[in-house]
Amino acid sequence: MAARLTARRLPSLLSQIQRPFIRTMATAPPSEYEFVLVIPDKPGPEVRAKRLQVRPYHFSDMTPTLKDGWLKMGGGILNEVPEDDNDPNTFDFAGSIMVLVAKSKEDAINKVKDDIYVRAGVWDLEKAQVYPFKKGFRFP
Repeated sequence: MAARLTARRLPSLLSQIQRPFIRTMATAPPSEYEFVLVIPDKPGPEVRAKRLQVRPYHFSDMTPTLKDGWLKMGGGILNEVPEDDNDPNTFDFAGSIMVLVAKSKEDAINKVKDDIYVRAGVWDLEKAQVYPFKKGFRFP
């Protein structure tokens, strides 16, 4: 008499894995991410004078940017601690740093390329450093 074959369900590999380790969906990368931009000033003594000249426009142009919410933090990088922290004329500027929200490094650069510091020849955008930023903590 011939043996009768019956269909049997084999145990699934997934059934042997404990539930907490099973991923049921792929996690998509975020559509936007925070980036740190470090933008040096161009060399030369005339750049500092130009920076101070257009500085008020830099701050007034920033208002819509702050309302849009993509600029999280920014400020000047100094070579030395200034003699008078309230007098920008005593600041020895090296460039600027900012944290902003963008889709990519290229998008981050595009968001600042029309800033008055770029148009006036203060920032050396070609030497900008752009890094994805994962904050560990943030205080107000």
